[in-house]
Parts: sequence; structure tokens; C-alpha cells
Amino acid sequence: MIELFGWNVGVGFGGGLIAIVGALLLAAIGQYIGKTAIGYEWIFAAVAALVGAWLGSEAFGTLSTWGPLVDGLYVVPALLGAIVVGGVVDGAVRWVTGGTYLEPRPI
Repeated sequence: MIELFGWNVGVGFGGGLIAIVGALLLAAIGQYIGKTAIGYEWIFAAVAALVGAWLGSEAFGTLSTWGPLVDGLYVVPALLGAIVVGGVVDGAVRWVTGGTYLEPRPI
């Protein structure tokens, strides 16, 4: 299990790697929806999605212990937590910086 500053996070290396890759993927998807005002909104969304993944997988007791388990990470609750927390933070950052989700953006 991964330990940060003497605190057991509750997730192993494989689960942590899945959470990090998933958070970066969700942040990248959010960056390409609508019009961004700054180029690094994805960083805030990625950190928030990583925190949301940990909250979803570990912090809610029995509500967090369902679905497939990969090295200490409950995948479905982690995905739901990452989408919710990452989406809220991405929306807040987008609103504060003047970006929008409504304006189409060419790929």
C-alpha cells in the first residue's frame, strides 16, 4: 500500500497508477469540450479528479466497497468520484476564468 507522510492511503501502486491515468484522461477530455480561457485548466481538473477517485474508493466506508477491486482501488466508486469532483472543479475554474462549455471548438 502507498504511504504518504506516514499515512496509509489504502491503495496499492497499481490502483494508484490507474487513478492517476484516469484522472489525467478525464482532465484531457474536459479540456477539449467547449472553449477554455487558459491553457492549463486540465491541471486543476486532474488533481480534483484524483482526489475524487480516492474519496470515491476509500473515504465513504461501505458505500465505497463495491464493484471491481484493483490493488486496493474500487474502480466504479473511484470513477464516479473522479467524474463528480473533477467536473465540479473544472466547471468552477472554467467559470472563474471566463471559459464556456457552450461554444463549439474545432478539433
